[in-house]
Amino acid sequence: MTSPGDNNEADAGSGGAGAPPDTNEPNRVYSDLTREYSSPGIRVQWFASRCIHSGACIMALPKVFDPRRRPWVDLDAVDADAIANAVLKCPTGALHYEKPDGEPEPAPDHVTVVAVRNGPYLVTGPIEVTDQQRHVLRKDTRMALCRCGKSKHMPFCDNTHRATGFRTDQNDAITESTS
Repeated sequence: MTSPGDNNEADAGSGGAGAPPDTNEPNRVYSDLTREYSSPGIRVQWFASRCIHSGACIMALPKVFDPRRRPWVDLDAVDADAIANAVLKCPTGALHYEKPDGEPEPAPDHVTVVAVRNGPYLVTGPIEVTDQQRHVLRKDTRMALCRCGKSKHMPFCDNTHRATGFRTDQNDAITESTS
């Protein structure tokens, strides 16, 4: 994930996601940010290109996350702590949150890789994915990596495995953890 201040961030005032920043404030919009939802207690960011529609957010808080509603995120439905806990269930990092106190999202201190049966690798922890020249493609604490080899956004999962009928061996769902 690009950080505010990087040269890759979108300019919200020039058609990027979100609204232009207040006067004298830097543009915080990340280049792949799709939507940002704000309330006094929490700000939720949704990166659509990372979403593989696992439904974890919807299952956790259907009052807040409802894909049939527009906007699909209602931050006034429950308290900010409940929303933060639901956001952390997103296995891909498509959802992130910020609280007004500036406390960062909790992050695991080690990397865990889970091979989802007939699906991607779900990776959690301090993760940095680079290209062959060591340029950072994404730095995050949660992501889904392609396992079928057909994603149009390699090495990240884009749900192509569903369209291609990708199947794994019944015993292929493994969990690995590194320190």
